[in-house]
Amino acid sequence: MKNSKKVVIKLGSSLLTNKRGGVNKAVLKNVVKDIVWLLNLKKEIIVVSSGAISLGRGKLNIKNDLTLNESQAVAARGQIELMTAWKNEFKKYKIQVAQILLSPSDIKNKKSSKNAIATIENLLNFSCIPIINENDTTSTEEIKFGDNDILAAQIASLIKADHLILLSNVDGLYKEPPKNNKNDDLVIEVKTITQKIKDMAGAASKLGKGGMISKIKAAEICIKSKCSVIITSGLKDNPIKSLNNKKTKSTKFIAKH
Repeated sequence: MKNSKKVVIKLGSSLLTNKRGGVNKAVLKNVVKDIVWLLNLKKEIIVVSSGAISLGRGKLNIKNDLTLNESQAVAARGQIELMTAWKNEFKKYKIQVAQILLSPSDIKNKKSSKNAIATIENLLNFSCIPIINENDTTSTEEIKFGDNDILAAQIASLIKADHLILLSNVDGLYKEPPKNNKNDDLVIEVKTITQKIKDMAGAASKLGKGGMISKIKAAEICIKSKCSVIITSGLKDNPIKSLNNKKTKSTKFIAKH
């Protein structure tokens, strides 16, 4: 990441929210601290953040399963909490943030995607961090991005980012489901996404940990755009800064330039 100029950082709901339906403040604090470190290195940072539905559930005290329309309403409530959390944490460093909500149709439509790119670029010029989420209120079940992995990849591709960092609740892609947190079976580097790699992702996703299938799809999108991808755990201290240490557990998908 040393020579990267633009970096997209994505956080999923399971990482950013806690079991009580609130913000995981420790994770948010660590990630923002690392983003500030990147900003000081003159990197341009774009954040893709899930969490609206989980936070909405917490605020509205909803425990039961939701219909699509109910989820959309809950997301509208939770999005306020999500942006407030980001705003308050960045405020400690006197950094401003802005909200961008996108649907899959916005990405597919050439005019809409150009407008989105222009908005992101202008916010970066204003030294304002774009915080992007899927527009859950208008998205339909058939065309949802899927926990924002694909959205993050498409954003990275559109703005010609150098790196996409997918912060997860696991260390990366394992050859077999991880046992006792050993990293013996962790895939360290991927130069070509083969069927074997996809099969590993399928095994990981069956356990409900990491959502690896969508992350591999995201990596495929990025690699075509010459954007490298890193999957690593966002639960550790300095999850981004620690990537400079070769001992840090992660899976890197290397794009050819």
